[in-house]
Amino acid sequence: MFSRILLLLGTLTMTGCLFTVDSDRHAGSSQWSEELARRIEPGETTQVWVEETFGEPARRTEHADGSQVWHYENTSKVDTEVGLFLLFHVDVESEVEKRLSVTIKEGIVTDYWTENSRY
Repeated sequence: MFSRILLLLGTLTMTGCLFTVDSDRHAGSSQWSEELARRIEPGETTQVWVEETFGEPARRTEHADGSQVWHYENTSKVDTEVGLFLLFHVDVESEVEKRLSVTIKEGIVTDYWTENSRY
């Protein structure tokens, strides 16, 4: 019975001892916004509009059928410092990468998609 009471007291005293000390988000390079990406309409949007809106792609892939895939990237970093019992601090870093890929054939967008990666 005494050991159960000690276990309960130990559990109650540990509640709330894990806390976030500091969290920062650092915007890295950015080539596109989700709002603008939603304006792309396959079969309607032109290559000229994509280039004027998003600029030069980070990378281009050319296919045998004459189509190209233009790749745009956004990166950001999140640093979070976590504390435990006011004694220990752990720094947790993560990087988020978002990619926009646009397929263009004969000057018209035929498809586009976005991808998210977290490291």
